[in-house]
Amino acid sequence: MMIKYLKKFCVAATVLSVAAFAHAGPSDEKLKGLLDGYNTFSADFSQIASADQGGRVQENSGSLTVAKPNKFRWISNEPYPQEIVGDGTYIWVFDPDLEQVTRKPSQNGTSSAPALILNGQIDELREQFSISGGGAADGSDQLFELLPLSDQNTFKRIRLFFAGDVISELMLEDTLGQRTTIVFANQQINPEMDPEEFEFELPEGADLILESEL
Repeated sequence: MMIKYLKKFCVAATVLSVAAFAHAGPSDEKLKGLLDGYNTFSADFSQIASADQGGRVQENSGSLTVAKPNKFRWISNEPYPQEIVGDGTYIWVFDPDLEQVTRKPSQNGTSSAPALILNGQIDELREQFSISGGGAADGSDQLFELLPLSDQNTFKRIRLFFAGDVISELMLEDTLGQRTTIVFANQQINPEMDPEEFEFELPEGADLILESEL
């Protein structure tokens, strides 16, 4: 169950692209302004998932690279190795332990709240969440909090932290009380990237599951 949850989260949390925006409030505008500046992005990350009692459930680390629109590579290290690649058309999820690759259409894997945040899709976020927060006028540390407008939402609370204009941490708390925190390090905004970074080659011997055909 934990691996399934993290797979869903990882797929959702690694895309950066801009969407149109209208009728924004001050916090919405500020968040959009930050995300608009990200055309490509790379970082290392550490991830901690904990249950509602506060006990530590799982730790993981890895790296990610992102390019607008809808291209990314998310690599998780041991003890839960996983590679997730978005090539703009499909999302490929490779689980080495299972020798299995799952392919899904990109639009089916980027509809959750974390994807909308890192996708810069503020207009769609506003349909699901109230957005508050921001930061000091001098652009120092900034915190945005998203609270669901409907009790049908998967997430109870989302917090997004920036150090200046650099994303530093993403925290998600779901309706079951599980909290997932991703801390970014060695961030680079708009580095040059090779297009081949976002191409996926099926590993030899791996089974391929086409999710759209399930």
